Amino acid sequence: MTLVTIAGVFNILVGLMLVAAVLLMGTGIALWFARLGTWPTYRDDAIALMKWAVVVLFVLIVLLIVVKLVQAYPKATAFLIGVVFFAGIAWLAVNTFTSEPEKEER
Repeated sequence: MTLVTIAGVFNILVGLMLVAAVLLMGTGIALWFARLGTWPTYRDDAIALMKWAVVVLFVLIVLLIVVKLVQAYPKATAFLIGVVFFAGIAWLAVNTFTSEPEKEER
């Protein structure tokens, strides 16, 4: 499988996230109106659901941008993935070899 094909799989996640965002927002709005005029209202819970819906939408937008960039520039993306992977391994090696051994408590 190529990098472009793997990025295309994320389109499934985009659909699932869109459904989740719509359901969260709809549930939040329904709870907000249903608890209107009750005491205690607990309308903050509905607002929290709507906040999560907005968060999911922002993550969805970022995921769409990343997928489009990977599909448009596969060579540059493969290079960046390699650089990040190499930097992660280098960071792990430096932290492993420079850490002091833990002393046993007595």
